[in-house]
Amino acid sequence: MPIFQQILQNKAVLITEPIATAKTVAIGFWFSVGSRYETSGNQGITHFVEHMLFKGTSTRSAFDIAVEFDKIGGYINAFTEREQMCVYCVVPCFYAKQALSVISQMIYDSTFLPSEVEKERTVIQSEIISSLDDPEEVAMDAVFSSIWKDNPIALNISGSVTDVESITREDLFDWYNKFVKSGPLTISVAGNFNQDEIYECVKNFPDRTNFDKTEILPKPIWHTGVDFISADFQQEQFFLLYSLNPKINFEQSLVLAVLNAIIGDTMSSRLFQSLRENSGFCYNVYSFVNLFIDCGFWCFYATSSKSNCLNVANNLIKSTHASETLTEVGLIDSKHNMTPIALLENYGFLDSPSILAHCVHCDKDDIEIFINGKPARTFPMTDAEREIVKGWFLLTDKPVIYAA
Repeated sequence: MPIFQQILQNKAVLITEPIATAKTVAIGFWFSVGSRYETSGNQGITHFVEHMLFKGTSTRSAFDIAVEFDKIGGYINAFTEREQMCVYCVVPCFYAKQALSVISQMIYDSTFLPSEVEKERTVIQSEIISSLDDPEEVAMDAVFSSIWKDNPIALNISGSVTDVESITREDLFDWYNKFVKSGPLTISVAGNFNQDEIYECVKNFPDRTNFDKTEILPKPIWHTGVDFISADFQQEQFFLLYSLNPKINFEQSLVLAVLNAIIGDTMSSRLFQSLRENSGFCYNVYSFVNLFIDCGFWCFYATSSKSNCLNVANNLIKSTHASETLTEVGLIDSKHNMTPIALLENYGFLDSPSILAHCVHCDKDDIEIFINGKPARTFPMTDAEREIVKGWFLLTDKPVIYAA
């Protein structure tokens, strides 16, 4: 089914995807605010506001909001990330209008009663303490602080127990008025619903104000290097990250998503098969992509016991720049009578999972090396994977090419 997008008169963006065969409707309210918009003085405030949206309006208590969705067999929740906050629900299709009505009241008419603020403060502090028992979450926060030092994007999304203790009811209500009741808003609706009915529900929402996010957010500076961070967890964790330019088009994003699936995001991926299935070095191993407004990264992750950490470190993935300049290509050719890519192939660099970055000056034989590889390799590429690698090579100015 087609996807429709329109900018309403109130400046909100409405995205709808009618699916006639569906029995449910998924609705999302997406706000351009997250922990990256905060400072050290109000860290965790967006996440706190998200919680308070469920704590009552002028006509509904927190219990009333919960009952509205429970009694129709629906589900409502919310989350806060670094650059966005979202309130969403899934309901049987004939309750779409009712669900929109309840969420819109949460968005525009939350009361932030002082008694509810204090109760929720304790709840959030408990949530923060619980998250400290999650090794992967704690490590990921440390990674952000390492690669984007001294930038709000590296701040913990929930803040600390001390941060949450210092936030006042007035702070919360001001933030709510600025970014939730106002500010950029995108509403998404997918499922079996009446398009005209949805439009009528949202067209009269109060006007929104838009702003240029890149003007109010300081640009992160990527910090390279190797960091060793001590922790009291039982397993060793490895994060290998590559900086990505987030300014990619839709077609490129699809190519990157499929390429990521081939490399580490699935059970049949190169990393999973190599490190877990064939070698037994680790339990968790995968890759993922994180793109933000003006920065991003590609991450390869694994955990292991102390006894296997060297094996994981040596086999997680290898990387280098190759054929980046014409000078480099000419120098290698004059000394070794082959291209930089062919030289790496000759020395066996591409026999295990490898990243070659910024391969700007490659000839057709180099591309064939990327695509075909040597027959002796454990994981020869399928025809479909060859096309994906070709696509990635052609779609990027400074391609990241994977060979395994």
